[in-house]
Amino acid sequence: MIESDSVRGWGDYRDGVIRVHTTLVQVEARCTLAHEIVHHEHRDDILGYCGVGWLDTRLERQVHAAAARRLIIVPELADALLWSDDPNEIAEQLVVDTRTLYTRVIDLERVEHDDVYRRLGRSKRRALDDLHAFATSRLPAPRAGE
Repeated sequence: MIESDSVRGWGDYRDGVIRVHTTLVQVEARCTLAHEIVHHEHRDDILGYCGVGWLDTRLERQVHAAAARRLIIVPELADALLWSDDPNEIAEQLVVDTRTLYTRVIDLERVEHDDVYRRLGRSKRRALDDLHAFATSRLPAPRAGE
C-alpha cells in the first residue's frame, strides 16, 4: 500500500499497487484498504472494469459488500447494537465508516440476520430493523441492470 496525494477519491488499485489518499483518517483508510484488497484479489485492474457504467457500478457494489463482510462480523455487530442505536456510534465502535456499516447491514444473509436477532434478545431486535431501514434510506438504490 502506498499513500498518495494523487489518488482520485479515497483509494485505487492499479498495476498491482493499492494507493490510498494521504488525508484519510484511520477509519477511512481501513475501509478503503479492505475495499482495494478485494479489488486486488479479484484482479480488477486487469479483469474488472469494462467502461459500461452500470456494470462498473455493480462491480463496485459487490466489492464494497465483500469488504464490509470482512470488516464487520456478526457477533461484533450485535454487541454494537446492544451498546447503541445511533449509526454513527455503532460505526465508531466497529471502526468502520457509516457507508460500510450500512452496506453490511443491508447485505446480511438470512442466517446472519437471525443470529443477530438471537444475540440481541427480544428487547433489542428493533435496533437491527431500525438500522436496516435507516441504511436502506441512506444508500442509493441500484438502478435497472445493477
